[in-house]
Amino acid sequence: MNDNPPTCFVLLAGGESRRMGREKATLELHGQRLIDLAISKYKPQSDHMWLSAASDFNTGLDIISDDPDTPGGPVGALFTIAAQLPILCPGALGFITAPVDAPFSPDNLITRLSAVPGCSVAQGPDRLHPVFGYWRCDIVNSIRTTHDLDARAPSLHWLVRQCDSQIITWPDEDSFRNINTPEDLVAAEAQYKKAGA
Repeated sequence: MNDNPPTCFVLLAGGESRRMGREKATLELHGQRLIDLAISKYKPQSDHMWLSAASDFNTGLDIISDDPDTPGGPVGALFTIAAQLPILCPGALGFITAPVDAPFSPDNLITRLSAVPGCSVAQGPDRLHPVFGYWRCDIVNSIRTTHDLDARAPSLHWLVRQCDSQIITWPDEDSFRNINTPEDLVAAEAQYKKAGA
């Protein structure tokens, strides 16, 4: 048994960004790209870090591209990561995920999500935020075998239920605010300035 598994973090940066009209990873907030802000936050807390994306956005990070034999959307990305991680990082039991477009995520996200024995996801006062999660490779891989590839792509909420994920609660909904539209970016800039960053 691995008593000290490495902390593996995967930044989800492969979304289509339809409402924004351009790649979210390259949007600038307070003069920095969202992807660079995320890397500076999460990399010091991780033993290993990857991007779930088709490009590395000139970050130098290794990427994990979605397996074509998985369903579309974030669940397909998680299925891909869970299958590849034991090869990429022997000894890893699971991985933490967060989206590239959520610059205000809690500083203790990785610590709290990975402190449970199984899978876990974040929740604010108002709702669940399953894109912020800790995913055990063995559990996710076992769920993948039950999914019919011809069926509609499942949601993250479905995966949360299938994995019997623990819910880890934070008191502030704004911590999980993501940037989907140009208006969201303007609001995020105001929030960033208000926080004194």
